[in-house]
Order: sequence, then C-alpha cells, then structure tokens
Amino acid sequence: MTGEGLRAGGAVAAAPPAWYVMWVELLRLARAYWREVLTLAVTGAVVGAVTALLLPSRYRAKAAFQAENPPNQMPLGSGIASLLGSQLAALPLGGSQSSPQLLADLLTTDAVLRHVVNAAFPWQGQSQTLETIYGVASKGRPELRDYLAIRKLRQALSVDVDVRTGIVHFGVEAYTPELALAIAETTLAALNEANLALRQRRGSTERAFTAQRSADARRLLAAAESTLALFNQTNRNLQSSATLQLEQARLRRNVDMAQQLFLQLQLQEEQAALQELRNTPTISVIDPPVLPARHSWPNRPLGVVTGLLIGLLVAYLRVSARPAAGGGPAPRT
Repeated sequence: MTGEGLRAGGAVAAAPPAWYVMWVELLRLARAYWREVLTLAVTGAVVGAVTALLLPSRYRAKAAFQAENPPNQMPLGSGIASLLGSQLAALPLGGSQSSPQLLADLLTTDAVLRHVVNAAFPWQGQSQTLETIYGVASKGRPELRDYLAIRKLRQALSVDVDVRTGIVHFGVEAYTPELALAIAETTLAALNEANLALRQRRGSTERAFTAQRSADARRLLAAAESTLALFNQTNRNLQSSATLQLEQARLRRNVDMAQQLFLQLQLQEEQAALQELRNTPTISVIDPPVLPARHSWPNRPLGVVTGLLIGLLVAYLRVSARPAAGGGPAPRT
C-alpha cells in the first residue's frame, strides 16, 4: 500500500512495545524447541536438588537476653546529703549500666570468642575444641590458629538488638544440633563472665577514686572541726557580740557541710566496694538456647528453583543462538 493510501485509510497502528516482542519471541522458541527446553530445565532442577542434598547441613541455635539491672543505691537522706549524692552520681565514675548495644558488641569481641574457641565441645563422640572442629588445628602458630578459629566463629554468629525493648537476639550455626547448642550456651557464659569482669574493674576504679576523695573530705572535716573548737576556746563570751555569734554560726555550717560530704563519700566508697566484689549474673536470659530440630542451611527448595532457572537460562541461550547460526530445525508455525 502506498503512502497516499495509508494517509487515506487513517492513522498507522503503533508498533508493539519491546517487552511484548521479546516475550513473543521467547514463546516461539520454546514451542519450536520444547523438548530441549524441558530437558535442560529438568536437568537443572535435578542438579540443584542433588547439590542441595550433598552440601553439609548447618544447624542454628538461638537465644535472647537482656542486661541485668543493677541494684538500687541506698537512700541518701534529705538536705545537703541528697544534693551531694545527686552531684556525685552524675560523675562518670563507673559508667552507666550495661546497654543492649554494649552487650551485642561485647558478644563478638575477641575476648569473648577466644573463651568459646578454647572450650571443649561434643564432636564425633569426643570432646574437641573449635580449632579442631573447624580444621585449623594444624595451621602453624597458636596465634594463627586462634585467629582463624575466631574468624570462623564470628562468621557463624548473628546478633540483632531490639532498641525498643532492650533485648538482644543472637544465633550460632554449627555442623550438628548438639554442637550448635553447646556453642550457644558457652557463648552466653563467656559473655556473662566478660561483662562481670568489666563491671568489677569499673567498680575497682570507682572505689579508688571515692577512697581518695573520702580521705580528702576527712581532712577537710578535721580542719573545720579544729577551727570551730579553737574559736570556741578563744571566745567564751559570745552573748555580748553579734559579730562573734555570726562567725560561730558560719564555722558550724562549714563543719556540717564537711561532715555530710564525708558521709556521702563514705557511702559511695562502700557502694563501689560492693560493686567490685559483686559476682551475680550480669545478663538475664529470656529465651535460652534449645536443640535445633531442623537444619537452617542449605535451603533445598531454593536450590531446586535455582537449578530450574539456570536450566531455563541455558536453554534460552542455546535455542536463541541456533537461528543466527543457521542450525537446528526450522521453527514450526
């Protein structure tokens, strides 16, 4: 038809979109070579299923915990002692209580993981360390073996922090359910031990600081009391002088302030000493680890689907290249 005829017949129909043309071509090739496409797709699915079956299984043990709240401090009374107590509590002596993010970060540190790596676990009827289980026991120096085992263990760990509730969830993958459970339990124990040691070191530092401040306050109190005693001995007749009465009242206030400061620092020192000696658990286990009932890896259905898709991709590449090469049967119309 000529251009004049097209103009006379109205507007020319728009060309179909590219994606439509591509899918039509794919369907044409699939119909023309359906046996080969089906064979490659089934072969890919079978290979994916066999691969997923042959891969060694992994089992994940999970647990959840949160930081143990510290005990409340002893009441400080009222007046200036309460004021001084609030000021001293604001000082960065021991830091705040263990936060969820701190525990999550501490869980993956070398200090905690090294304790887990050096522990013994059930493996093939014997008790073995993770260096032997991970196959790095013959890797030369002990430092290198520790490094490789810790790196593998860190890769097997997953940690998640719920900021809203303050709960820390973690999981660990291992070759057997019993091994996964044992590693999870040992990791919790190592975390509690490391956090306890951190808390005790913090309490020791705070106790040393408050002990020094308490000694200074004791000297200040003794000096204030000596000054007041000397003033009373020197000025026995205070009723006739308002100035002497005001001076005596000022010296008594100094003694009262020094005494309450000394008592407050003594209380802080005792609390720091208790914190240093406290060996109660630092974490509360909300969801203890249990023996995994099913493997967590590999995902066998996903392996079958992946193999099927790869088979279809190979089939498309093969059949789409044949018309260009001039080979293969002619597509059926």
